[in-house]
Parts: sequence; C-alpha cells; structure tokens
Amino acid sequence: MSHREDSEFWDLYTKDRERTGRLHRRGDEMKDGELHLVVHVCIFNSRNQLLIQRRQPFKKGWPNMWDLTVGGSALAGDGSCETAEREAWEELGLKLDLSGRRPNFTVNFSNGFDDYYIVRQDVDISQLKLQQEEVRCVRWADREEALLLQRQGLMVPYWFLDKLFDMGDLPEYDAHGDRRRWISVDFADLSCLHSWMSLAEIVKENFPGLETEEALEDYRRTVVKNMERGSAICALDGRMVVGVLLFSPPKSMISCMAVHPEYRRKRIAARMVELMRTKLNGGRDIKVETFREGDEKGRAPRAFYSAMGFVPGELTVSLGYPTQEFVLHN
Repeated sequence: MSHREDSEFWDLYTKDRERTGRLHRRGDEMKDGELHLVVHVCIFNSRNQLLIQRRQPFKKGWPNMWDLTVGGSALAGDGSCETAEREAWEELGLKLDLSGRRPNFTVNFSNGFDDYYIVRQDVDISQLKLQQEEVRCVRWADREEALLLQRQGLMVPYWFLDKLFDMGDLPEYDAHGDRRRWISVDFADLSCLHSWMSLAEIVKENFPGLETEEALEDYRRTVVKNMERGSAICALDGRMVVGVLLFSPPKSMISCMAVHPEYRRKRIAARMVELMRTKLNGGRDIKVETFREGDEKGRAPRAFYSAMGFVPGELTVSLGYPTQEFVLHN
C-alpha cells in the first residue's frame, strides 16, 4: 500500500446515498452495509473514439489492463463532480469543468455507487501529463478496437462497454436515450406490422372506429394493403414503430397518422408528411380529416396541421364521428 493510499479516507454513505458522517480508510476491509462513492470519466472525441488508459502493472485493481479514461474513489468531503475533475487532473493532467453537471448514469455495486460522466472533447494526448504511479499509457479507441481488447482479456470487463459508444455519439442520454438521432422515417414493409399494430392499440382511443378487436383487425388488413402498395410510412426507433402514416395517392389524402405518446414533439409527424409529399402529385391539394374545433382530442392534431400550413375546410363526419377537413393548398 502506498503512503497516499494509506492516508486516503472516504465518506461512507447509506443505501439512499446520504453521508453517514463516518469515514473509511482506503485499504481497510469494508463492513456489510458500508458504501462509498466512485467516479469514472469517459472522454470521446469528435470521431466518437474513447480515450482509454492502460493501468500500470504494479497498480492494485486490474493491473496492466486497459481502462476507461479516468476513475477513482471520492475523498472525504468531495462530491461527484469534484472527484471527476480531480481524477482527470491527477491521472492525465487534464483540466475539466464539470460544475453543474450530473452523472450521465450511475451503476450500483456491492460497496457503493459508481458515477459515470460522458465528456466530448478532442484532447491532444501528446500534451497529457500521465501520473506514472497509475497510468502506463493512453490511446484513442473506437468501438471495435475497445471491444476487441475486451475479448482478448486486455480491457477491464465493463458489461456496458459497447453502450458507452452509443452514449458518446449522442448529445444527451437518459434511461432510454435522447432518441431523436436514432429515429428513421421510411416507407413501411410487413416486417414492421407487429410493432405498427402495437402502436395502434396505444393510440386507438384517439381514433374513432378502432374501439373493438374486429375494428383493429380490419385496420390491420388496411395497413397490410397500404404497405404492399407503398402508401404506408413509419418512424422507427430501432425496430420499434413510433410513428405511422397511411395515405392515398389517388385522393391526395392522409388516411391515418399517429405518433407514440413518448415520442411527440420530435418532428416525427412532420418528417412523415414530408416523405409522403414525395409520392404525391405536387399540383394537387392534400387533405386530411381530423377532430373539430372544441374537441379536446383535436387540440394537438389541429395545431400540428396548422403549423404545417393546412387550413380548416368543410365540416365532415367520419365513422359517425364529427370531424373537419384540413387542406394544404398548393
């Protein structure tokens, strides 16, 4: 044990991450229920490569292994951000400002909490000042290189290593990610049918005529026909359908459009309409029927169509439900 380790003390926490007021000396055995704070920083450059370090062969804990950019335990009195900044400075000579930042995610382990910060910065590694007691060398690694090192038994076996590269390539990330960059909009085929129908069940309350199982089965047949003739569009997050649009080229009309409740306000509907317009005769008006003014269900769709340039038209009735036509004039 080095002198530094022998004189290093950590705050102890409860399971609810509250300081107990007691300290633990590094190197001593932790008792059951005693928890402390660990922090990691993962730096990605503009090419989405991860800055990794190789630990010294004489370093305790994963010696001689490739590791994430920096990491270490919080010293007594230090919070998460301060620890992340300190570790980057001590191990790499790199000044980071993480004030006001929260960890991108936290992993609970048997003896505490491990906070992870994702930082995007094109670091000149030739200018780094490595802490010789801990860091043997550093390098940039893309996803394939990092995973290869892990398969070869040369990288600390973080179970989420591949996911880090997805997070490093996003502007923000929550439990499911800020998914906007991952959502694709394209013409739908039969491989999307099951997820499409799952979305239909979620939003069916906003579509008069879809209340019964028989109606949903009729709708399913309609979706299949549209997919086969190229008049079905969907938005996909991976393989999950999060937006749907059916349209009729002969009538120049939107037949059905819906967006998953958790994916609204991400321009999904607008992107689907833009793709649809590539398949319609540019010289004709585009029509759609939606809820009438004053209908609570119509607030969002009427606002959307108005924002897209549609104007209210004649009052109509669809499947016995009072509706109104909106028209996009050319």
